[in-house]
Amino acid sequence: MTTNLIYGASIRGDVENALSLCAMVVTDNNVAELYPNLAANAFVIPAGEKSKSLETLTAILTEMDARGLKRTDRIAALGGGVVGDVVGLAASLYMRGIDWVVIPTTLLAMVDSCIGGKTAIDMFGAKNLIGSFHAPAHVVISYDFLETLYSEDWLCGYGEIIKTCLLTEKSYNLLLGSIDGMISYDRKIVYELIEKCIEIKNAVVNADPTEKRMRKILNVGHTVGHALEVLDGYKSSHGEYVLKGIMTECAMCKDLVDPEYYEQIISLCKRFVAPPRTTSGSVIKRAVRDKKNDGENITVMLPISAGEVVELHISQADFAPRYDRAIKELKKA
Repeated sequence: MTTNLIYGASIRGDVENALSLCAMVVTDNNVAELYPNLAANAFVIPAGEKSKSLETLTAILTEMDARGLKRTDRIAALGGGVVGDVVGLAASLYMRGIDWVVIPTTLLAMVDSCIGGKTAIDMFGAKNLIGSFHAPAHVVISYDFLETLYSEDWLCGYGEIIKTCLLTEKSYNLLLGSIDGMISYDRKIVYELIEKCIEIKNAVVNADPTEKRMRKILNVGHTVGHALEVLDGYKSSHGEYVLKGIMTECAMCKDLVDPEYYEQIISLCKRFVAPPRTTSGSVIKRAVRDKKNDGENITVMLPISAGEVVELHISQADFAPRYDRAIKELKKA
């Protein structure tokens, strides 16, 4: 669990203080260019999903050793979800685990990946296949970083905001009243959504740190979403694939979803993304390797009404026709 969590606007001093207490900072080339003062003397990795690799992990560990980091030292992740995932994994491995600090610079990382201690790299054609649970000792979420994001970065974060707000009735109602503000990048509305997502994810993670029970609800939209992401070569953002996953999985299991809620979800997702075009055969080949699966079945976390999520285990034989029907329906709607 995170022991120290700070968030808000105009907290540059907290960011600088957190970095000053670390023996090493890791960031990506985009962040290093935008914030050279914060990234001074940082170890810089290439931006993008391709850096969630064994090669990058090895490079970070090699640098930690070269700089003489000790077990009592801290390492900082300054960047988005990719930087946080791979740095957190390096911290969990170095000398059997050292403390790490995460300072998210993207909306996606602020509302999702910086909280909870999930660390990972992609391997063997599967997303987040190799990883660990290693919660950061300190998280500083400064909204000021949002000012340098591109529109696609906002959309990526919106995917996880929408997913998280499906998890409680109160947050879902907040979301429904916030869509126009999200589209217009209204800072006051987005800040309120960020704080609601932090509140929800922190509560879920504290209740189930290693995803044995309750924490599984955070995987809404991720079974199909992750499969589409890998198949598409990460051409779009993670949040976009999550939204495609949400609408597809709901359409696949429409018989279980409250009708009015279903129409709202599909309409909501389509405000931001189009339905996927990937075939069921390709998706199944990836989905069967998902970490959440139960034996030969494919596990889906399905939102069925506001604040209610159920865990489904769909056989491969049943998955394909459900997927194909869903795609046809989503294209017609």
